Amino acid sequence: MTTALTDRYIAATVRRVPDKQRGEIERELRAAIADDVEARIQRGEAPADAEYAALAELGSPERLAAGYSHSALALIGADTYPGYVHALRGACQSVLPVVYIVLVLVARAHGENAWVALLRPIGSTVTVAVYLAVCVTVPFVIADRVRGARSEAAPAAGPWTPDQLPADQPRPAQGRDLVTGVIRAAALIAALFAQRVISPVTTPSGEHVPIINPGLWDFWIPYFAGVLALSVLLDVVVLRLRRGSPAIAIARVAFTLAGIAPLAWLFWQARVLNPALADGAGALATLAAPGNWTAWLAVLVLALAAIGTLAQARRELRHP
Repeated sequence: MTTALTDRYIAATVRRVPDKQRGEIERELRAAIADDVEARIQRGEAPADAEYAALAELGSPERLAAGYSHSALALIGADTYPGYVHALRGACQSVLPVVYIVLVLVARAHGENAWVALLRPIGSTVTVAVYLAVCVTVPFVIADRVRGARSEAAPAAGPWTPDQLPADQPRPAQGRDLVTGVIRAAALIAALFAQRVISPVTTPSGEHVPIINPGLWDFWIPYFAGVLALSVLLDVVVLRLRRGSPAIAIARVAFTLAGIAPLAWLFWQARVLNPALADGAGALATLAAPGNWTAWLAVLVLALAAIGTLAQARRELRHP
Protein backbone atom coordinates (compact mmCIF):
# COMPACT_ATOMS: atom_id res chain seq x y z
CA MET A 1 0.00 0.00 0.00
CA THR A 2 1.48 3.33 -1.05
CA THR A 3 -0.17 6.66 -0.38
CA ALA A 4 1.02 10.23 -0.23
CA LEU A 5 1.13 10.11 3.57
CA THR A 6 3.37 7.03 3.60
CA ASP A 7 5.59 8.51 0.90
CA ARG A 8 5.98 11.72 2.89
CA TYR A 9 6.92 9.78 6.02
CA ILE A 10 9.48 7.65 4.20
CA ALA A 11 10.96 10.69 2.45
CA ALA A 12 11.30 12.52 5.77
CA THR A 13 13.07 9.49 7.26
CA VAL A 14 15.56 8.55 4.54
CA ARG A 15 16.67 12.17 4.18
CA ARG A 16 18.35 11.77 7.56
CA VAL A 17 20.36 8.59 6.92
CA PRO A 18 23.63 8.12 4.98
CA ASP A 19 23.26 7.93 1.21
CA LYS A 20 24.45 4.35 0.90
CA GLN A 21 21.75 3.12 3.32
CA ARG A 22 18.78 4.95 1.83
CA GLY A 23 17.67 2.38 -0.72
CA GLU A 24 17.73 -0.55 1.72
CA ILE A 25 16.08 1.42 4.52
CA GLU A 26 13.34 2.72 2.22
CA ARG A 27 12.46 -0.81 1.06
CA GLU A 28 12.51 -2.17 4.61
CA LEU A 29 10.44 0.69 6.01
CA ARG A 30 7.90 0.60 3.19
CA ALA A 31 7.41 -3.16 3.69
CA ALA A 32 7.03 -2.76 7.47
CA ILE A 33 4.42 -0.01 7.08
CA ALA A 34 2.49 -2.02 4.49
CA ASP A 35 2.41 -5.09 6.76
CA ASP A 36 1.23 -3.07 9.75
CA VAL A 37 -1.47 -1.32 7.73
CA GLU A 38 -2.70 -4.62 6.28
CA ALA A 39 -2.88 -6.18 9.74
CA ARG A 40 -4.90 -3.23 11.05
CA ILE A 41 -7.28 -3.38 8.09
CA GLN A 42 -7.88 -7.07 8.77
CA ARG A 43 -8.83 -6.14 12.33
CA GLY A 44 -11.54 -3.88 10.95
CA GLU A 45 -9.91 -0.44 10.75
CA ALA A 46 -10.50 1.81 7.75
CA PRO A 47 -7.49 1.97 5.38
CA ALA A 48 -6.84 5.67 6.03
CA ASP A 49 -7.13 5.25 9.81
CA ALA A 50 -4.93 2.15 9.71
CA GLU A 51 -2.19 3.98 7.83
CA TYR A 52 -2.35 7.00 10.14
CA ALA A 53 -2.12 4.79 13.24
CA ALA A 54 0.78 2.77 11.81
CA LEU A 55 2.82 5.90 11.12
CA ALA A 56 1.97 7.40 14.52
CA GLU A 57 3.18 4.23 16.21
CA LEU A 58 6.52 4.43 14.38
CA GLY A 59 7.10 7.88 15.81
CA SER A 60 8.91 10.89 14.42
CA PRO A 61 11.11 10.36 11.34
CA GLU A 62 14.05 12.00 13.14
CA ARG A 63 14.16 9.41 15.91
CA LEU A 64 13.53 6.55 13.51
CA ALA A 65 16.36 7.69 11.24
CA ALA A 66 18.75 7.90 14.19
CA GLY A 67 17.91 4.29 15.05
CA TYR A 68 18.44 3.12 11.47
CA SER A 69 21.82 4.83 11.09
CA HIS A 70 23.37 2.83 13.98
CA SER A 71 25.76 5.73 14.54
CA ALA A 72 26.75 7.71 17.59
CA LEU A 73 25.07 11.02 16.91
CA ALA A 74 25.75 12.79 20.20
CA LEU A 75 28.12 15.36 18.71
CA ILE A 76 26.09 15.91 15.53
CA GLY A 77 22.38 15.10 15.39
CA ALA A 78 20.50 12.83 13.03
CA ASP A 79 19.37 15.69 10.80
CA THR A 80 22.90 17.01 10.32
CA TYR A 81 25.01 13.84 10.41
CA PRO A 82 24.50 12.61 6.79
CA GLY A 83 25.33 16.03 5.41
CA TYR A 84 28.40 16.22 7.64
CA VAL A 85 29.71 12.87 6.38
CA HIS A 86 29.12 13.91 2.76
CA ALA A 87 30.90 17.25 3.24
CA LEU A 88 33.85 15.68 5.07
CA ARG A 89 34.24 13.00 2.41
CA GLY A 90 34.08 15.53 -0.41
CA ALA A 91 36.57 17.88 1.24
CA CYS A 92 39.07 15.09 1.89
CA GLN A 93 38.76 13.67 -1.61
CA SER A 94 39.35 17.05 -3.23
CA VAL A 95 41.99 18.59 -0.93
CA LEU A 96 44.19 15.75 0.38
CA PRO A 97 45.31 14.33 -3.00
CA VAL A 98 46.42 17.81 -4.07
CA VAL A 99 48.35 18.30 -0.83
CA TYR A 100 50.07 14.93 -1.15
CA ILE A 101 51.08 15.45 -4.80
CA VAL A 102 52.48 18.92 -4.06
CA LEU A 103 54.51 17.57 -1.13
CA VAL A 104 55.88 14.77 -3.31
CA LEU A 105 57.01 17.31 -5.90
CA VAL A 106 58.59 19.43 -3.17
CA ALA A 107 60.52 16.42 -1.85
CA ARG A 108 61.79 15.72 -5.34
CA ALA A 109 62.77 19.38 -5.64
CA HIS A 110 64.96 18.87 -2.58
CA GLY A 111 66.70 15.99 -4.35
CA GLU A 112 65.13 13.15 -2.32
CA ASN A 113 64.99 9.73 -3.93
CA ALA A 114 61.68 8.34 -5.19
CA TRP A 115 60.85 6.25 -2.09
CA VAL A 116 61.54 9.06 0.36
CA ALA A 117 59.59 11.49 -1.82
CA LEU A 118 56.60 9.14 -1.80
CA LEU A 119 56.63 8.16 1.88
CA ARG A 120 57.69 11.31 3.74
CA PRO A 121 54.64 13.42 2.70
CA ILE A 122 52.24 10.87 4.20
CA GLY A 123 52.69 12.22 7.73
CA SER A 124 52.15 15.83 6.64
CA THR A 125 49.09 14.82 4.63
CA VAL A 126 47.60 13.10 7.69
CA THR A 127 48.20 16.29 9.70
CA VAL A 128 46.39 18.31 7.05
CA ALA A 129 43.55 15.76 7.16
CA VAL A 130 43.16 16.31 10.91
CA TYR A 131 42.99 20.09 10.52
CA LEU A 132 40.58 19.69 7.60
CA ALA A 133 38.34 17.43 9.67
CA VAL A 134 38.24 20.04 12.43
CA CYS A 135 37.41 22.82 9.95
CA VAL A 136 34.52 20.76 8.54
CA THR A 137 33.24 19.47 11.89
CA VAL A 138 33.04 22.77 13.78
CA PRO A 139 30.49 24.46 11.43
CA PHE A 140 28.27 21.37 11.50
CA VAL A 141 28.42 21.15 15.30
CA ILE A 142 27.47 24.82 15.58
CA ALA A 143 24.64 24.42 13.06
CA ASP A 144 23.35 21.36 14.92
CA ARG A 145 23.42 23.17 18.27
CA VAL A 146 21.56 26.15 16.78
CA ARG A 147 18.94 23.83 15.31
CA GLY A 148 18.59 22.01 18.64
CA ALA A 149 18.18 25.29 20.53
CA ARG A 150 15.43 26.36 18.16
CA SER A 151 13.66 23.04 18.63
CA GLU A 152 13.83 23.35 22.41
CA ALA A 153 12.55 26.92 22.25
CA ALA A 154 9.52 25.84 20.23
CA PRO A 155 6.36 25.29 22.26
CA ALA A 156 5.60 21.72 23.21
CA ALA A 157 3.26 20.18 20.69
CA GLY A 158 2.56 16.91 22.46
CA PRO A 159 3.28 13.47 20.99
CA TRP A 160 4.37 13.29 17.39
CA THR A 161 1.64 12.58 14.83
CA PRO A 162 1.68 12.17 11.02
CA ASP A 163 -0.01 15.58 10.80
CA GLN A 164 3.42 17.09 11.49
CA LEU A 165 4.93 15.69 8.28
CA PRO A 166 5.86 18.28 5.64
CA ALA A 167 3.13 18.90 3.09
CA ASP A 168 5.38 17.95 0.17
CA GLN A 169 8.34 15.66 -0.46
CA PRO A 170 11.26 17.98 -1.21
CA ARG A 171 14.56 16.56 -2.27
CA PRO A 172 17.21 16.54 0.48
CA ALA A 173 18.62 20.01 0.94
CA GLN A 174 21.94 20.48 -0.83
CA GLY A 175 23.49 22.33 2.10
CA ARG A 176 26.18 19.70 2.42
CA ASP A 177 27.18 20.28 -1.22
CA LEU A 178 27.40 24.00 -0.52
CA VAL A 179 29.59 23.44 2.54
CA THR A 180 31.85 21.09 0.56
CA GLY A 181 32.17 23.62 -2.25
CA VAL A 182 32.96 26.49 0.10
CA ILE A 183 35.58 24.45 1.98
CA ARG A 184 37.16 23.27 -1.25
CA ALA A 185 37.31 26.77 -2.73
CA ALA A 186 38.60 28.34 0.50
CA ALA A 187 41.27 25.66 0.94
CA LEU A 188 42.54 26.04 -2.63
CA ILE A 189 42.63 29.84 -2.50
CA ALA A 190 44.32 29.81 0.93
CA ALA A 191 46.92 27.33 -0.35
CA LEU A 192 47.64 29.54 -3.37
CA PHE A 193 48.38 32.52 -1.16
CA ALA A 194 50.25 30.50 1.46
CA GLN A 195 52.67 28.89 -0.98
CA ARG A 196 53.92 32.34 -2.00
CA VAL A 197 55.31 33.14 1.44
CA ILE A 198 55.77 29.81 3.26
CA SER A 199 56.86 27.54 0.44
CA PRO A 200 58.91 24.54 1.68
CA VAL A 201 61.26 25.01 -1.28
CA THR A 202 64.06 27.48 -0.62
CA THR A 203 67.08 28.77 -2.47
CA PRO A 204 70.60 28.31 -1.06
CA SER A 205 70.26 31.81 0.42
CA GLY A 206 67.07 30.78 2.26
CA GLU A 207 64.58 32.60 0.03
CA HIS A 208 61.25 30.80 -0.46
CA VAL A 209 60.46 29.57 -3.97
CA PRO A 210 56.71 29.50 -4.77
CA ILE A 211 55.36 26.18 -6.05
CA ILE A 212 52.96 27.79 -8.53
CA ASN A 213 54.29 29.84 -11.43
CA PRO A 214 54.16 33.50 -10.29
CA GLY A 215 53.31 34.55 -13.85
CA LEU A 216 49.85 33.02 -13.45
CA TRP A 217 48.84 35.74 -10.98
CA ASP A 218 48.54 38.25 -13.80
CA PHE A 219 45.43 36.61 -15.23
CA TRP A 220 44.93 32.88 -14.74
CA ILE A 221 44.75 32.61 -10.95
CA PRO A 222 42.13 35.43 -10.65
CA TYR A 223 40.27 33.74 -13.53
CA PHE A 224 40.19 30.34 -11.78
CA ALA A 225 39.19 32.03 -8.49
CA GLY A 226 36.26 33.61 -10.34
CA VAL A 227 35.21 30.23 -11.74
CA LEU A 228 35.33 28.75 -8.23
CA ALA A 229 33.20 31.61 -6.91
CA LEU A 230 30.63 31.08 -9.66
CA SER A 231 30.52 27.35 -8.87
CA VAL A 232 29.82 28.09 -5.20
CA LEU A 233 27.15 30.59 -6.23
CA LEU A 234 25.54 27.85 -8.33
CA ASP A 235 25.42 25.60 -5.26
CA VAL A 236 23.68 28.45 -3.40
CA VAL A 237 21.07 28.64 -6.17
CA VAL A 238 20.50 24.88 -5.99
CA LEU A 239 20.08 25.12 -2.22
CA ARG A 240 17.55 27.92 -2.56
CA LEU A 241 15.56 26.08 -5.22
CA ARG A 242 15.90 22.71 -3.44
CA ARG A 243 15.91 21.03 -6.86
CA GLY A 244 17.94 20.75 -10.03
CA SER A 245 16.98 21.92 -13.49
CA PRO A 246 18.33 21.66 -17.05
CA ALA A 247 19.66 25.21 -16.79
CA ILE A 248 21.56 24.37 -13.59
CA ALA A 249 22.98 21.20 -15.14
CA ILE A 250 24.16 23.12 -18.21
CA ALA A 251 25.67 25.86 -16.03
CA ARG A 252 27.51 23.26 -13.93
CA VAL A 253 29.03 21.72 -17.06
CA ALA A 254 29.95 25.15 -18.43
CA PHE A 255 31.73 26.21 -15.22
CA THR A 256 33.56 22.89 -15.02
CA LEU A 257 34.80 23.06 -18.59
CA ALA A 258 35.69 26.74 -18.14
CA GLY A 259 38.04 25.69 -15.35
CA ILE A 260 39.29 22.31 -16.54
CA ALA A 261 40.04 23.11 -20.20
CA PRO A 262 42.47 26.03 -19.62
CA LEU A 263 44.01 24.33 -16.59
CA ALA A 264 44.74 21.21 -18.64
CA TRP A 265 46.28 23.37 -21.36
CA LEU A 266 48.47 25.17 -18.80
CA PHE A 267 49.66 21.86 -17.39
CA TRP A 268 50.42 20.57 -20.89
CA GLN A 269 52.46 23.70 -21.61
CA ALA A 270 54.32 23.24 -18.28
CA ARG A 271 53.16 26.65 -17.08
CA VAL A 272 51.55 25.69 -13.76
CA LEU A 273 54.61 24.78 -11.66
CA ASN A 274 57.23 27.41 -11.05
CA PRO A 275 60.13 26.88 -13.50
CA ALA A 276 62.50 27.89 -10.70
CA LEU A 277 61.77 24.53 -9.01
CA ALA A 278 63.86 22.78 -11.68
CA ASP A 279 66.87 25.05 -11.27
CA GLY A 280 69.76 23.03 -9.97
CA ALA A 281 67.66 19.87 -9.57
CA GLY A 282 68.21 17.44 -12.39
CA ALA A 283 65.41 15.18 -11.23
CA LEU A 284 62.94 18.02 -11.87
CA ALA A 285 64.42 19.33 -15.09
CA THR A 286 61.66 17.65 -17.09
CA LEU A 287 59.02 19.76 -15.29
CA ALA A 288 59.90 22.67 -17.56
CA ALA A 289 59.25 20.66 -20.73
CA PRO A 290 55.79 20.60 -22.37
CA GLY A 291 54.19 17.15 -22.40
CA ASN A 292 56.14 15.80 -19.40
CA TRP A 293 54.81 13.05 -17.14
CA THR A 294 53.26 15.50 -14.67
CA ALA A 295 51.32 17.04 -17.57
CA TRP A 296 49.96 13.65 -18.58
CA LEU A 297 48.98 12.89 -14.98
CA ALA A 298 47.29 16.28 -14.50
CA VAL A 299 45.38 16.00 -17.78
CA LEU A 300 44.19 12.50 -16.82
CA VAL A 301 42.94 13.68 -13.40
CA LEU A 302 41.21 16.69 -14.94
CA ALA A 303 39.58 14.48 -17.59
CA LEU A 304 38.20 12.19 -14.85
CA ALA A 305 36.85 15.24 -13.02
CA ALA A 306 35.14 16.42 -16.20
CA ILE A 307 33.58 12.97 -16.74
CA GLY A 308 32.27 13.01 -13.16
CA THR A 309 30.67 16.42 -13.70
CA LEU A 310 29.06 15.30 -16.94
CA ALA A 311 27.64 12.24 -15.17
CA GLN A 312 26.19 14.46 -12.42
CA ALA A 313 24.67 16.79 -15.01
CA ARG A 314 23.11 13.83 -16.76
CA ARG A 315 21.49 12.70 -13.49
CA GLU A 316 20.14 16.22 -12.93
CA LEU A 317 18.63 16.25 -16.43
CA ARG A 318 16.96 12.89 -15.85
CA HIS A 319 15.75 13.72 -12.33
CA PRO A 320 15.41 17.51 -12.00
